Amino acid sequence: MVIKQLINNNIAISIDAQGDEIILIGKGLAFGKKKGDEIDDLKVEKRFYLEDKGLYSKFKKLLQEVSIDDINIADDIISLAKRKLKKDLNESIYISLPDHISLAISRTKNGLKAKNGLLWEIKKLYREEYEVAQIAVQMINEKFNIDLGEDEAGFIAFHFVNAELNSGMNTITKITRFIKEILSIVSYQLNMQIDEESLNAFRFITHLKFFAQRIFLEEQNDVMDDPFLYEVVKERYSKAFIITQKVKDHISKHYSYQLMDMEAIYLTVHIQRLLERKN
Repeated sequence: MVIKQLINNNIAISIDAQGDEIILIGKGLAFGKKKGDEIDDLKVEKRFYLEDKGLYSKFKKLLQEVSIDDINIADDIISLAKRKLKKDLNESIYISLPDHISLAISRTKNGLKAKNGLLWEIKKLYREEYEVAQIAVQMINEKFNIDLGEDEAGFIAFHFVNAELNSGMNTITKITRFIKEILSIVSYQLNMQIDEESLNAFRFITHLKFFAQRIFLEEQNDVMDDPFLYEVVKERYSKAFIITQKVKDHISKHYSYQLMDMEAIYLTVHIQRLLERKN
């Protein structure tokens, strides 16, 4: 196969025998190469083809933000999950999981660990997914010589569950409606049309999916609030925080759900990303 587009020294886009674009990943496979050059098949470690063209576009953008090692370990974990869970996983997991793993590794190396306030519920409600996620965490720890801990196993399990949501149409309908409402509120308050094809919007929507799942499955929320962090975020991201309060009021009025302070922090950070993109 020949190179159609170069992403970096380790990633290139080519055309397969069926005429479809395919992403090829391997250490140094594109080093010193240019468009039209042949690719050494022996250097190809992973091949990616996503049927959803919108997700495919986001995946190409993600490849420029995360390392080849993050992509490889995420792909290995997704393959493991498919074998163990014996369920179809939405292609979106090829974006959300490597993105999450990359951030988790970065946080851990900087001495920051995210507390999973829903860990108990995840263990109880999604036992099989959590067991696979525990193996995934072990794989990541060994690969990168770090210690993610069981909280990250909970987060990874939630990514599996989220990728399975297409099997529950009633839940998907509710979540879709909920996300549309929140996006409309945020878009109106920002006075901008949110580019749902952007990576930041995808991250925001993924967060909303997790959040909506807690609401519609009526899962108890044991997230521990952090008053100091709440005040820091409130002051530092004041405009985004005001928008979060609008979202909070909407959710309280229409879904009888009281947003916890930590949930407000997460929403504010995501909205701030969209705000920075606007500016």
